[in-house]
Amino acid sequence: MRVGHRIVQGKAVCSQCQADYPFHEGIGAFLPSHPKADDLWEQVDRETAEFLHGEPVRARRLMDAPLESLSPTDLLVRSFVHASRRDFGAAKIAVDLAIEGLYTPEFRDASKSQMRFLKERLADRPGPIVDLASGRGSLLEFLLPGASQEFVGTDVNTRVLLRDHQYFDFLGLGSKLSLLAFDARHTPFAHQSVPTLVTNVGLANIENPGTLLRELRRVVSGEFLAITIFYPKVEGPNADMIRRLKLEPLLYRRFAVQEFEQAGFSVRVSNSILARARPTPPGVIMHEIRPDRLPVVETELECCTLVAT
Repeated sequence: MRVGHRIVQGKAVCSQCQADYPFHEGIGAFLPSHPKADDLWEQVDRETAEFLHGEPVRARRLMDAPLESLSPTDLLVRSFVHASRRDFGAAKIAVDLAIEGLYTPEFRDASKSQMRFLKERLADRPGPIVDLASGRGSLLEFLLPGASQEFVGTDVNTRVLLRDHQYFDFLGLGSKLSLLAFDARHTPFAHQSVPTLVTNVGLANIENPGTLLRELRRVVSGEFLAITIFYPKVEGPNADMIRRLKLEPLLYRRFAVQEFEQAGFSVRVSNSILARARPTPPGVIMHEIRPDRLPVVETELECCTLVAT
């Protein structure tokens, strides 16, 4: 069943192996039976659900407190609760306040600059434009208004995509957006079928990225525009954590360029901006949650966009 160009219910069948993949509530699920889902949004979803069920007193503290009295991380969790209740207006207010408190003004400005850079570059591109690792959809929310192209949001987590589906319908932008769940190392796209691929810091948590980048090189026929952050390669707590998480290949500029080139891309670093970044604090009410593992200590990051062809 379709609504406009969007498949709402149905299935896709692989022409080679005959495996079928369902479309349900507008989301195509190209996933194995038990996909791994250990990203931030899955963690917050899981811990929030457990918290609301098991600690009603603390839940009331979180949801009844004036917004200005909450810590940034508690605001972030509150936004998830509002979204789970389909109160997207309240969710947006809470998450916007959370972002203001979690990240420095210069880092937020640098991030917005990268989104503006992408929007200007995409203005005359043919669609569809595929957003890799959409998460809560912040890049799509910036790009969709006024755009003539169709967009495809993606994530490995179908629950995150369902929230995105409902949220973008709430914003009145859902008609231009399709949603697909898949592991980016095994995309459902044909060879060189994606004219433009974008991502907003979607590569920051990738271990052993060679397989993923080779797969993306296979499907991209035009440009891969990756908003990225690079850490200074100096010893200290941040370097120790990057090493422990095995994220060196894409969090250091020289290594990242090498990884892209080895995958067959020609790549250049564009719109480079230096910005101070500080550790994100744990919650006060939701003390179990810290939004980001990096940076461990305050540092100066390079915010930029990798233009890979």
